[in-house]
Amino acid sequence: MLERSKQLISGFTLLEVMVATAILAIAMVAILKANVQSLEALTKTRETTTASLLAVSKLAEVEAIGAARWSEFQGDFGDDYPDFAWQVESTPTELDGIIRVVVTVQREGQANNEVRVEELLPVQ
Repeated sequence: MLERSKQLISGFTLLEVMVATAILAIAMVAILKANVQSLEALTKTRETTTASLLAVSKLAEVEAIGAARWSEFQGDFGDDYPDFAWQVESTPTELDGIIRVVVTVQREGQANNEVRVEELLPVQ
């Protein structure tokens, strides 16, 4: 009888192993899903930051040349950032000699994810 009780205590049953494996599998799926969501958020943040920096850079170009003499209204960033496109809009304001310049940068194919930078510039 003593030998039989030692055999029962000495190991896990198949049911216990299956339950433990199922719990581990569920936890691993949750961890993997969290990692995928984290990577997606990181990618979106990187794209938004890049678009913001490109918009500010394009606005600085417009300001350096002069908003009144700026002739281009849209384009891309060439080989450096081939997936991003920009658009510049200028509208007059109620103030004499001041125009509103809006630079919009978006990643091509993602119209709902754009970055806009606005500034009031003097007409030169």
